[in-house]
Amino acid sequence: MVDELVAGLRGALAGILPTGWRDAAPWGYPGQSELALVTGVFAAQLPPQAVAEIADGVMRRRPGSVLDDLADLAAIDPVDLRIVLGERWGDSTVLGVPRRRAEVIHEAARLLVHAGVRSAADLQEAASTRGAQISALLQSVRGLGPGTWGSIAFMAHATSLPDDAVVALVSSCTEADHPDAPLDRAQVALLIRLTAARLATDERVLSYALSRRAEELARTPGVLAAG
Repeated sequence: MVDELVAGLRGALAGILPTGWRDAAPWGYPGQSELALVTGVFAAQLPPQAVAEIADGVMRRRPGSVLDDLADLAAIDPVDLRIVLGERWGDSTVLGVPRRRAEVIHEAARLLVHAGVRSAADLQEAASTRGAQISALLQSVRGLGPGTWGSIAFMAHATSLPDDAVVALVSSCTEADHPDAPLDRAQVALLIRLTAARLATDERVLSYALSRRAEELARTPGVLAAG
């Protein structure tokens, strides 16, 4: 059934995604779990350029580290981690939550290590085989939500199910072809994968573009995706 919706979603993309969306997705850190976690937390609420600057700063302040062992990140005291994140962002708090991002990152790293996830390869494997468990684990951290888990997974090149906003956006684009029942997250994930293949682009690139568009629409209530 889902494969029958590919043409409809593909046709709707020109009306909902901006020009240049194929080149807008950051590459991320598929071999550096520590950077994937740090940037994923920030990328959920900051523009890509700011996130890239944070990553550059972390690499400069931790010379010699490959930044792919979350146990190393968890071993850094949250106060010291604020220094690693830099003067501008070390003391920053999660939007809407009076908690420093350094504390959020530290707790997330500690929980992932406890769950047997240390490297980027571990994170990719865990997202594939026990994604719901890892998502719930990270969302237990005060200051992290489903959007942040998706952001972390994206930076690590790990596959995660789309959040509610993306599900709603994709469903609105395919409603005419599938009016009987709403699509669930797994169906939307498959639809995105199939559509990306039809467009000869990477699934994560299309997912990123849809996520950004869904965020824009969420900030402007009442505005529907243009067809």
